[in-house]
This record gives sequence, structure tokens and C-alpha cells, in this order.
Amino acid sequence: MDVGVDVVVWRAPGPASSAEAAARYAELRASPLGAFDPAVAAFVRELRQTSPDPSSPVSWDEALTVGNDAVIVHVVWPTRRQVLDLVALLAERHGLVCFEPSREVAMS
Repeated sequence: MDVGVDVVVWRAPGPASSAEAAARYAELRASPLGAFDPAVAAFVRELRQTSPDPSSPVSWDEALTVGNDAVIVHVVWPTRRQVLDLVALLAERHGLVCFEPSREVAMS
């Protein structure tokens, strides 16, 4: 069975270093999310218009934890690399930081 990986997406004033992204991820996990952000909402809308893995019964609704100013995407599909690439592409399109905590990599 494929082990899932989390990817976190949020709004930032510019590209984040891996250290900055790790600190923000720790902040998000430790506290309630802040004010609603339209870029995050647009990212979620566009992401939900895609199919993470057409052969899987797992949908975006089951894989997304959507807060006011951030989204945690739990990537559980065998096509993990393609899904991660899609999330990173859409995050960049909407001016958001994309961070993969397991590898401590900011993809923005």
C-alpha cells in the first residue's frame, strides 16, 4: 500500500525557503488558521476541477483539509508524483507557497 504524503499550500508575500516553509507548517499545525484568503479559495476550486487519480475511489474532498488561509493536501494515490506536480503547478498559478513537509521542500 502506498503511504500518503502531505503537501501544504498557503499565501505568502514571496517564495519561501524550506526553513521558512517548515516554520509556517509548524505554525499551521499548532494554531487555528487565520483570515479567509481568496487565492486559497481559487486554488481549491481549480484543484477540485481536476481528477487526482481517475481509477481511485478517493476524492479531493476526502484528501483536502481546507482552512481559511491554507490547505493541507494528503496525497494518497499511487500516482503521487503527478498529483504533487499538479498541486505545485496550481499553487504557483495562484501565487501560493507549496511545501512538502516529509522532504522539507518548498516548491514555490
